[in-house]
Amino acid sequence: MKLKFGNRRATGEQTASQQQVMAAILFADICGSTRLFEKYGDWRARQIETRVLDVLISGTVAYDGAVIKTIGDEIMSRFASARQAVNAACEMHRALKEDQELAALNIAVKIGLHYGPVLVEKSDLFGDAVNIAARMVALAKADQIITTRETAACLPADLAQSTRDLGRSWVRGKQDEMDIVEIIWLESTSLTQMAGGGQEELRSLLFARLILDYRERTIEVVPGSQAFTMGRGERNNLVVERELVSRSHADIEFRQGKFVLVEHSTNGTYLLLENGARFFVRREEFALHDRGVIGLGQAIADGDPDLIHFRCVHG
Repeated sequence: MKLKFGNRRATGEQTASQQQVMAAILFADICGSTRLFEKYGDWRARQIETRVLDVLISGTVAYDGAVIKTIGDEIMSRFASARQAVNAACEMHRALKEDQELAALNIAVKIGLHYGPVLVEKSDLFGDAVNIAARMVALAKADQIITTRETAACLPADLAQSTRDLGRSWVRGKQDEMDIVEIIWLESTSLTQMAGGGQEELRSLLFARLILDYRERTIEVVPGSQAFTMGRGERNNLVVERELVSRSHADIEFRQGKFVLVEHSTNGTYLLLENGARFFVRREEFALHDRGVIGLGQAIADGDPDLIHFRCVHG
């Protein structure tokens, strides 16, 4: 993130302009914003960013939050309770997916939040809770909401049951690691919203699978908290021993009903979809749909034994 927030060392007693309160601090960060400027140019990319920020601001206001600041592709908001912050975060994700223009551009955000004491000084916030919230968004990936177990303990039962433990992580300024939790925002929507064909949609999500065919192997990837790793390193789930393949080349994650290719290699990844569309991704993300072919580090060519064929299966 470009924003940096930290503890402010007091040089004397608390002044009249300072006030310490309990609050939930939320950070939301647009994923892949640099790629937007490279792909669409400055003017169009800024238009897209502004539209996304408007959605995030609306989500804040809808749950009685206050926008503290926005800089570039990031927003910082304050809420009176953890419940309001989590509900706002879920609304932000849902609203982005429901915006047809942004959904077509595959726009996603990552969100981190924490509830605790903060120091209010004029129009800004300082303190431990701000640091921790900033760390949470740094840990988050696209379409995720990450918080602390301490914050999750403040949630009402209906929201608390829509959480998933992610283990422990070191947080700057803390001597001990902290328990990290993900808010499952898609499942936290009311089942009454899934009336009609919604039950089929839910069943499709629960039974989603990604089938990979590589050489003489067939691998079935199922939804889970662990990413499926691919690369030249021997510890990967799928090892592709090729000179142009990085040791840790790309991962496949399951998020909000989709298998997402997360690319972080030197030479990039090539994709050929069933409809004939070709894509090149490098250090960005790509949602896999239907069927296609993946080429790690090399363009897709007939007869290449190291091509990975994939197909998405639902239900």
